[in-house]
Amino acid sequence: MTEKKYIHALLRACGVVGILLLSILPLRGQVEVSARLSRDTIWFGDQLEISLRVVQPPSLRVTLPQYFDTIPRGLEVVEKPLTDTIPRKDGRIEVVRTWRVTSFDTTGVVQAGPFEVSWQADSMTARLETKPLWLVVRLPQVDVNGKPKPIKDPLKIPLTWKEVLLWISGALLLLAAVGLLIWWIHHRRRRKETVQRPRITEPPHVYAMRELETLKEEQLWQQGKVKEYYTRLTDILRTYLEYRYHIKALEQTTPETLRALEESGFSNENLLGLLSRILETADLVKFAKYVPEPDVNGQMWEEAVRFVRETREENQEENKGESVEEDKDV
Repeated sequence: MTEKKYIHALLRACGVVGILLLSILPLRGQVEVSARLSRDTIWFGDQLEISLRVVQPPSLRVTLPQYFDTIPRGLEVVEKPLTDTIPRKDGRIEVVRTWRVTSFDTTGVVQAGPFEVSWQADSMTARLETKPLWLVVRLPQVDVNGKPKPIKDPLKIPLTWKEVLLWISGALLLLAAVGLLIWWIHHRRRRKETVQRPRITEPPHVYAMRELETLKEEQLWQQGKVKEYYTRLTDILRTYLEYRYHIKALEQTTPETLRALEESGFSNENLLGLLSRILETADLVKFAKYVPEPDVNGQMWEEAVRFVRETREENQEENKGESVEEDKDV
C-alpha cells in the first residue's frame, strides 16, 4: 500500500509539472528576446548604445533587467536607460530598452550580457536570455619614446553656399537696420510738425492780447480742463513769438524756442526766465500729468500777459527812442 501511495503521488506531481510546462511552453514561443550593439568597436572612453528587444503578448508582464550604473563585465552606463513600446501587426508588442554606455576601465574584447528577462505563468517563473555581445575597446597607441610632434594647423573647412548666403543676408539686414536708424535720426532732427498757423494781419501783440482775454473768459482750468488750458496758453505765446521775433516757435521744443529767441537778439533775462517758467510748466502739465495749484494757473496767465505787454514792438521802439535821447543829452 505504501509503495502504491508513493507511485500515485509521484504520478500526480509529474502531471502537475507537465501541465505547468504545457502552459509555459506556448508563451515561450510567443516571447522573443534579442540584444545588439550600435557598433562592435570603439576607442577607449568612446560611447555606444546597447539595445535589448523583447517581443511579447500585450497581456504578459515581462520583467526587464535594470542597469543604472554599470553593465556587468566592465561597461559603465552614461545615461538613464530609455524604454520604448511599439505595437506590431501580429498583435504582439515590441519593448526596446536602450542603454548608452562607455568603457574607461577595460580594453580589448569586452563581453556584455547575456541579458535575461522573466515573467510569471501559473505561479512559475519563466526566463529567457539573449546571446552575449562582444565589444572591442581600443586604446590609442602612444609612442612614449618618440619626439613630440608639432602642433597641427587649424583645420580649414570650406564655406558652403548656405553659409555664404547666411552671411550676405545678415550683412544686408545689418545695413538695412543702420540705414533705417540713420533715416530715423535725420528725420527726427529735421522733422517739422504740421501746425496750422493763424494768419495775422494785425500787430502780433494785439492778436496775443485778444486771444489771452478770450482764454481767460473761457475758464478752462476752472472746469477741470487744465491740459487744454495750457495748450491754448502756449499756442498763443508761440504764435506771438513767431510773428514778433520770426522764429519757428510752433515747431520747436521749449529749449529750442528759448535758444532761438536769444539768437534773435532777445537779451532781457527777466522776461526770458518768465517765458521759460510758463513753457516748462505747460510741458509738465501736457507730458508729465502735472496738476498745478489753482493760483499757479492764474499766475501763468498773468505772466503771459506781462511778457506780451513788455515785448510788444511799441515798447521796443519807445525804449530805443529813450536810449537815443539819453545819448544825445550825454
